[in-house]
Amino acid sequence: MVKYIYTLMMACLAINMAIAQKNSGATDDDGPDDPYEVKSYFMFGLNYVNNNVYLGRKDTVTIPYISPCIGYHYKNGLYAKAMVSEAPAQGTLDLLTLEAGYDHTFSDHLNGGLNIDKFYYNKNSTSIRATTKGSAGINGQYTNDWIEPQITFNADFNKSTDYVLSLLLDHNFRYKEKTLNIFPAVSVNIGTQHYYDEYFINRLLKKDKALKLKKVVANAGNFVPLDYEVSSKITYRVTKWLFTLIPTYAIPLSPASITLPGQKTFREKLSNTFYMELDICHR
Repeated sequence: MVKYIYTLMMACLAINMAIAQKNSGATDDDGPDDPYEVKSYFMFGLNYVNNNVYLGRKDTVTIPYISPCIGYHYKNGLYAKAMVSEAPAQGTLDLLTLEAGYDHTFSDHLNGGLNIDKFYYNKNSTSIRATTKGSAGINGQYTNDWIEPQITFNADFNKSTDYVLSLLLDHNFRYKEKTLNIFPAVSVNIGTQHYYDEYFINRLLKKDKALKLKKVVANAGNFVPLDYEVSSKITYRVTKWLFTLIPTYAIPLSPASITLPGQKTFREKLSNTFYMELDICHR
């Protein structure tokens, strides 16, 4: 079923790109940064990330994702989206993501929203989040002309639920009549690491199903700083196309104490990661 969804998404994207090349003449206005924020629209596009990194952690092998997506956004803020992620290095469809949520502007300076995600990972996935079945989150942002703080709280549903609190500061630089926006940002993520413990257990059981493992990462339920991230989100709007580029430098924190079968407990060696995400969307 996932293969059929993936093929359909790719076909829709190719057809719409061909049609869009024939269309021109749309003009920008001096209203919101993105006029589609107050419209209902069908969207589809393509997302690429050169490495699957989560909270500063990653697999020992680089896992890029190519992900076509489709969705619908209602002008009242409700939205739904589906995305299929292919891992070209493994030659497999690694993940199907279903997402629904709500975004709302409460005042001139306050935005907020919530989202619910369902993940279907390939049973052979080596993604750092391969044991996560879904997540739910809530977010809020105070907007102004200087520094815009944002707070997000997520619950990730593994065998044991993880909780992640994210604090972010950014600023919106607007250019070319608001068609080009640049958001340099710094953030910190604080949370628990049951997903990381289950990642190690999952990898070890694939090698030896006879192992009796209950815990690999010590104190995975502790609420600790997980990483700092420095990023710069860049968006560019051309007629009905929205291009988004997000280069990110992740600095992991709080190295875990790991105990593998037949080995002494050791402190994990953390390394910083630079990765990039590119998103092409048509509304």
